[in-house]
Amino acid sequence: MEKRNIIIDCDPGIDDVVALCFAAAHLDKFNILGITTVAGNQSIEKVTENALGLMSFLNSDIKVARGAKGPLIREKRPAAHVHGENGVGDYQFPHTKTLYSNNAITFMRDAIMECDGKVTLVPVGPLTNIALLIKTFPEVIEKIDLLSIMGGATFGGNITATAEFNVWADPEAARIVFDSKLPIVMSGLDVTHSCGFFRDDVNNMLKSEGKISRMCGEILNYYFKGDHVNNGTFTPVHDASAIMYLIHPELYAFRHMPVTVDCSEELGRGNTIADVREWFEYDKTYPKVLTGVDLEKFRELLLEGIYGLDEKVR
Repeated sequence: MEKRNIIIDCDPGIDDVVALCFAAAHLDKFNILGITTVAGNQSIEKVTENALGLMSFLNSDIKVARGAKGPLIREKRPAAHVHGENGVGDYQFPHTKTLYSNNAITFMRDAIMECDGKVTLVPVGPLTNIALLIKTFPEVIEKIDLLSIMGGATFGGNITATAEFNVWADPEAARIVFDSKLPIVMSGLDVTHSCGFFRDDVNNMLKSEGKISRMCGEILNYYFKGDHVNNGTFTPVHDASAIMYLIHPELYAFRHMPVTVDCSEELGRGNTIADVREWFEYDKTYPKVLTGVDLEKFRELLLEGIYGLDEKVR
C-alpha cells in the first residue's frame, strides 16, 4: 500500500497528542511531511512547545512549523479549562528538538508543491492556517487530495449550545475552508463524542510500563477532571478520529451534505449548519460528514496503536 502524504495541523492539546502518537505509530501508512501548529487549545507558544516536546519524547525527526497566533479577525480564547495551563494536563515533555519554521503557511506551501504526489491535510484545531494557506497560495489547491477535519457538528455543541470549539474559535476561517470546494471529511461531534476511552482504559495506561502508553494515560487522566466527561466513565479523544478515518474509513457511517458555517455572534457563532434531511441525497462533491462510528473497534485500534508505539520508542 502506497503511503499517504500528510500534514497534521494541530493545537496540542491532550487529544492532539494522542492523535499525533497514533499517526506516529503508523509510519508504514503515513509519510508525515510535517506538523504545523495553530493557537486554539492554548496560545501558539504553548501548543508549539507541546508539539516540539512530543517529537522530542518520541525521538522523532518530523518537522514542526509554527502557525497563526490567533483567529483571522476574532479575539483568541484558549481552552485552558479543558486542557490545563500548559495545554497537556500539566505533563512536562523534554525539549530537545528545534523549530523548523516560524511560518507554517509557507512551510505547507513548500511541502505540498515539492511533494511528488498529492497531500492530505489533517486539521484538528481551528482552521486559521488552512484558510490562510488556500487564500494566500491558491496554487496548492490542485495538489491537496483531501482535508480530514476534526471540527463541527450537525447538532449541538461543546463550547456553546450550537458550536464545536475548533469551528467556534475561528468561524471565518472555517467558512473559507468549507466554501473552498476541496474534498472534505468532517469528523464532528456527531462521531467524536463516541470516539474515546473508558475510565478503565486510562487506568490501565497509567499502570503501563511503556513510555508512550503511560504518558497518554497521564494526560488523559486530566480529562477526567472535566465536566465534559460522561459521568466520569468515558472521555472522547476527538482529534484521533481524523487520523483513524484515513486508515480505517470502514469504521464510519457518513452522508454527503452541504455545510455552512455561521459567522454571526452569540449563540449562532461557529454553528456548522448541515442539511440532514434524509430525503435529500447529495453527491460526492459535497463534504463527507461522518455520522456514526464503531466505538469498540475504534477503541481497540487506538489502544493497539498506542501500545504498539511503546515497542518502537524507548
